[in-house]
Amino acid sequence: MIKIQEQAKDLLEKVVSSVYELVDDITALEINTMVVEQITGAKFNAWQAYEEIYSINDKDYFDVKGIPNPDDLIDPEKTQAQELRKRYTSLFAQLEREYFYILLEQSTETSEPDSRIIQYQERLKYQVEHKANIVPTDEVYIKLARPILPAPTPVTDGEENNLKSLQHRWQEIEKLLNNDKFIRTLRKMSELKAALNSDNITSVDIDVIYAQTVMQLDGDIISRYNKKLFQLSEDDRDLILKIHNEGIVAGEKQWRGTLDFLIGIVQSIAKLSRQ
Repeated sequence: MIKIQEQAKDLLEKVVSSVYELVDDITALEINTMVVEQITGAKFNAWQAYEEIYSINDKDYFDVKGIPNPDDLIDPEKTQAQELRKRYTSLFAQLEREYFYILLEQSTETSEPDSRIIQYQERLKYQVEHKANIVPTDEVYIKLARPILPAPTPVTDGEENNLKSLQHRWQEIEKLLNNDKFIRTLRKMSELKAALNSDNITSVDIDVIYAQTVMQLDGDIISRYNKKLFQLSEDDRDLILKIHNEGIVAGEKQWRGTLDFLIGIVQSIAKLSRQ
């Protein structure tokens, strides 16, 4: 009897933990409306998304993918190409920043300083001190600029490609992909990357989010509209707004239904704990 009670208690603790994670993941509803040439229908794959975002940091990434080089263009396409590349690199930067925060959180559990934390901090310091005068060939900068994220590829520069190294990096990535905060960031970066790729990765054009609405648990509702929306014909503008508003209604209904379901689980667990 005691063993059954202990198992039930352990199960309840796991359920409560899962509910907390779900609530943390749906504290806000975000509805975005954009018009694209085509939809691939590809589902989110954490490993694939991680590999794709990580590869942005490769020095040959833009050339291999055929992403326009600003040096080969003239304004206004030159400016668009520069902005496009900045957005790509920011995806990797945001994912690496999320990893840095995870390492910081883990560092409180150990007494030994993590070399990756030190490297990242030194890199930020170097960037602030040198600002626009960063020399990519500077040996100090090259060392600091190396990603702190574990590489998903079998071979990395300057690292011995042995079984132990591969296993360690695989375990690190597996651990990351089981971290809820990291996965939320990865999923968001993957969605933003899809918008940058558009239907033609060799184009400087970026899919436009015409309308965005965010609903918070505290009741705040924030709506943003891209100024390009109001440059469209009246019929196109009205159609996009109609689609967006219908998306809000459907999303809110599903969102609140999920919240009610989670609240019901919490209330049921509370009743069981008092018995």
